[in-house]
Amino acid sequence: MADGAGRHGTEIRDRVLSADESEAGLLARFTAHDLFSDVEQLERDAFLEVLLQRRFLSLLFPVVYDAGIDGLGDATAVRLVREILREEYPDPSGGTPSHREDLVSDLLTLGATRAQVLGSRPTAVTAMVLEETLALMLDAAATGGDVAVLTILRFWGEVLVSVEYGEFWRRMEGEFRAAGVASRFYHPHHHHDGREPLALASDASATHSGRLGACLARLLEADGAAEQFVRVEQQVLAARLRFYDQFVAGR
Repeated sequence: MADGAGRHGTEIRDRVLSADESEAGLLARFTAHDLFSDVEQLERDAFLEVLLQRRFLSLLFPVVYDAGIDGLGDATAVRLVREILREEYPDPSGGTPSHREDLVSDLLTLGATRAQVLGSRPTAVTAMVLEETLALMLDAAATGGDVAVLTILRFWGEVLVSVEYGEFWRRMEGEFRAAGVASRFYHPHHHHDGREPLALASDASATHSGRLGACLARLLEADGAAEQFVRVEQQVLAARLRFYDQFVAGR
């Protein structure tokens, strides 16, 4: 973001840096979760169960983005979110698999069977997290304004995704190498969803988080916006941690 000028510009930059610092702390909590600490030691079936349940969060992605579009007022942000959503379905002719199809392809490479994928159902915890996540976005779209909506889209749909898939990749990389195929879903999303701090974000950023972050950084000029950003990210992280807690409960 631009540095701005004078006391006002310095104040805005301080807000952005403070928001980045808060986010970095949340991400440190996230990656310290026991599931990620032990991911390389998980038995294959246990790891696949995590990925099969995680697929249901991915299936929610277009719903959350569509609901976010409905709640946004800024025309530039609306166009950007539409663009990101359309990338999920990259070929209007239907000749190219969607990202959700790429996800299933990666699951099959990692050892899941098609029957396992199709027969999997959300656990009670996963269902609760799905409902909570959708409620967060619906509430943000209805009453929270652009800051809340963009914070959810960027943190829930991009930043956390990149971080968790990066953690998974430590376990996955050898399996893809052994299979002689490239990841079509997990590794590409780890890359193009990667976090760019708000202070470095720009409309020309190569990542989704960077471009969404540029929109957010401008909005943090409003009084109370930075505090709302922090509060919403805390809510998003709490839901995602509850999702992963189910796999380590009782261990």
